[in-house]
Amino acid sequence: MSRFLPAFLLLLLLAAPGFAQDEEAPTVAILRFGSLASRDISEGGVLDILESYGYLSEEENRVLEERVDYAADKVNIVWGDASFEFSNIGAMIERALDAGADVLITFSTPVTLSAVNLTLDMEEPPPVLFSGVQYPYEAGIASSACIKPAHVTGTEISTSYEYVFEALLEQDPDMERIGIIHSTTEASGTQGAAEIAAVAAAQEIVADTVGVVSVSDLRAAANALVNDGAQAILLPVDSITTQGLPIVVTVANENGIPVFYPSLGAVYYGATIGAGYSRYYETGLSVGVLLANYLNGDLDVATTAINIATGKGIGINMDSADEQGVAVAESLMQRADAVYRAGRTVSASPALRQAIARRGVVIPLEDRLDADLALLESLQCTDEMIAEQQAALDAASG
Repeated sequence: MSRFLPAFLLLLLLAAPGFAQDEEAPTVAILRFGSLASRDISEGGVLDILESYGYLSEEENRVLEERVDYAADKVNIVWGDASFEFSNIGAMIERALDAGADVLITFSTPVTLSAVNLTLDMEEPPPVLFSGVQYPYEAGIASSACIKPAHVTGTEISTSYEYVFEALLEQDPDMERIGIIHSTTEASGTQGAAEIAAVAAAQEIVADTVGVVSVSDLRAAANALVNDGAQAILLPVDSITTQGLPIVVTVANENGIPVFYPSLGAVYYGATIGAGYSRYYETGLSVGVLLANYLNGDLDVATTAINIATGKGIGINMDSADEQGVAVAESLMQRADAVYRAGRTVSASPALRQAIARRGVVIPLEDRLDADLALLESLQCTDEMIAEQQAALDAASG
């Protein structure tokens, strides 16, 4: 690549950002399954990227933080929230399409899968750019990073159940029996539960598993696990456990056992220990970069691979631990990224403080363009990559 190209692109972007496919301001729909603090943070990352690229002013960004539909000078933003109801997802997406959405930004696996299915047979489907998705291939969103519907790409969140299990064993090296609750209708739930059970088996720990189909099933499921002798509950990431985590925590508090969740942010919803993904703002930034460059006409969605987001951290909820009568291991306390007590974070690691400080700080385009272009270049699907991935899929199915 010519060393003059980034500077040339920068001049174009600063001079006249606009929807390359249409002279009118584009409409972007930002859709989520339900309200979570982590989603708010990720959505803020999307808006900050749009401000960096000149699609939003600082004032327009502040207005959109309230999640109100808004026609900014250079982009129209419409919002959707399914209120954690699967039955609301289809109507939410249809409303976005009826509003003339040129791009769908989707958060969560259920919303993304529905958006893909509803647009798959359209003659000119709007791009579906997703984030906050676990197991996109098992869910049927795509077959592999490069073998996917031509209008779909985004960021997969990597979930490490080994990591949260390490925290569980650090907390209680003598653990003998755990309980698992998962959604039976989502790949992230069934796959996550299977991975937890496999890790437990490798440690010679009994893992009892209960599948649920709705949040209303969670209390009975948690009580059943307690009655079977579970010494802790470890949940996979799926839409039901995310929404219903406080219900599981209530049962755990009543019976004096801890709840583990593979996400640091889960401690703010009651999990005793959250060990896993924590880079929610960066998740929004990554899909924002895809969006801004698509709007500029500089991104071919069809040849852009699905990205993988990684990043681990440990959070501890001392209120839950106290309710459960759990003495948190000193080694976990010493390396925790966040300790939560009395409704607030009472200590945070330097890494977490740095991440928090970055939120809402809009980086000028000239300071981020090189990194953004490098990201996009790293996501280019080549013929060789596609052939390799297809061969791997054929071998797995054969």
